[in-house]
Amino acid sequence: MQFTRVIDLSHALRPGTEARRLDITRVDASAVTGHEDDGGWYIMHSIAMDNHIGTHVEVPYHCLPEGADLGRIPAEQFAGEAAILDLRGYDPGAAIPLTAVQHAAAAAGGIRRGDIVLCMTGWSDHYGTEDYSTPPDLSREALVWLVDHGLKLLGVDTPGAMDPAVPDRQNHLPIFEAGTLYIENLCNLDSVPQPRCFAVALPPAIEGLDALPIRVVAFV
Repeated sequence: MQFTRVIDLSHALRPGTEARRLDITRVDASAVTGHEDDGGWYIMHSIAMDNHIGTHVEVPYHCLPEGADLGRIPAEQFAGEAAILDLRGYDPGAAIPLTAVQHAAAAAGGIRRGDIVLCMTGWSDHYGTEDYSTPPDLSREALVWLVDHGLKLLGVDTPGAMDPAVPDRQNHLPIFEAGTLYIENLCNLDSVPQPRCFAVALPPAIEGLDALPIRVVAFV
């Protein structure tokens, strides 16, 4: 793979300012490790957080008790060829129709089995504001059409690709029942200069966990 730029598609997390809990406490590393303290700067941190914060990946275990957790998903499912769908221009709370998603997919060169699909609504500009909670969302018909392509991962630059008229868990089920992974709160998709790139979104493999903040990058 040859590339000239690496573009960060994830929001930085700032303790004490996120919509959900993220607290860090500095601790004395020597006290934790049991090693002798030489008086220099040598620290560690204790972290208390809700795992659905910032740019984060969700896996089937989030909604399916027998679904794969972060410790059971192979690394290759978090990386691959990505198609960026330009879905900008919709009003707050609008349901993005299937026809718009199909048109955006065609403009990106089509969607292939095993692709990563990243949906660009432009709503990341509102991240951290009250307006961010009312994004345009994929219609259920459009969401089902996408995951039926056999995606390895679906990402959005909003707090969810969800129909507000449908209960939250039911919105997630088409994604996870297809074995697709799901990323919320992407950003900087408009900085990627072409509709296809190589994307990586690797979390640590933690058994028993359904989601975790991640660093998502595009190689272009």
